[in-house]
Amino acid sequence: MKEKILWIGLLIVFISWIGNYLYFQSKQLDQPIFLDHYYETYMQDASTLTFYYLSNKTDDAVINHVTIDGIDLYPVLDHGLVWSSSPTFEQEFTHQYLKSVTLDFAPVPFPLKETDDAWSFEEITVTFTNGQTLTTHIGEVRVFENLQNHELFNFHSGSTSSEHIHQEIMVATKPLTVEAIQIPFEELVEEVDVKVNVDTKLIKENESLRQRESTAGWQGPFGVLEWHEIKGISSHEEKLFPFQLERDNWLQLSMQMNPNHKSYVDFGVEITGTTDDGKPFMRKSTIIEHPTLTQKVLNEIIDEKTRR
Repeated sequence: MKEKILWIGLLIVFISWIGNYLYFQSKQLDQPIFLDHYYETYMQDASTLTFYYLSNKTDDAVINHVTIDGIDLYPVLDHGLVWSSSPTFEQEFTHQYLKSVTLDFAPVPFPLKETDDAWSFEEITVTFTNGQTLTTHIGEVRVFENLQNHELFNFHSGSTSSEHIHQEIMVATKPLTVEAIQIPFEELVEEVDVKVNVDTKLIKENESLRQRESTAGWQGPFGVLEWHEIKGISSHEEKLFPFQLERDNWLQLSMQMNPNHKSYVDFGVEITGTTDDGKPFMRKSTIIEHPTLTQKVLNEIIDEKTRR
């Protein structure tokens, strides 16, 4: 009787072990998964860009190099890093690590043609130290030759809140007409809300109050306001455009990224129009955001990526 109970117990343990093993295997990635990135940068600034990817905890391979449009780029090594046998990662999850690779673009001969205003790429080919090669979609990156028309507005102040709200106040240096304010990436149009405020008097009053409270050690009004409380007209309102700004008029952009977004972003909301002498211009207001990753969000990303 005791022997029978023993065998039943061993059978239960074996079945449990098989079940756990099969569950573990079902959660393993067939290959590393790169998250989506929407980056804009400029040749004078494009020394490094960081990309994020998921890999199994059991996978100790690291990236050897990345090929983009036939150009090989190599990871930036942290020469101050002390060697350790422990894995290096950005965030730990149940079965995967979130890892990153920073690529050095400084020595790259950017493949820009005379008719192009930017070098744009959506796919990269990654070679790992174990010999594995992976061609994968990474979102979209645009590298511009130089920053244009920045002198048409003087930057006055900016702020970022934990509510994913970014604000910038700028001052026109000459008369101009703003004809559109747009998100440069189609995939992010529904992820970003933009409000426009051109009431110079009100902007100055709010800015003066913010500066006084900041000096006093209090939290400024932009830090405590919710999105629906922030003054401004949505950039989606057709009646907003076009509008004129005279010299020394103030313009405030308030931008909120969807708190549940799953992409790494560093780009500029585009302000386009013409100057008083008829020349077209574009000015960008920067948003930099990282996603808030939980195990639930990670599972959704893996499901979306593996179904593509």
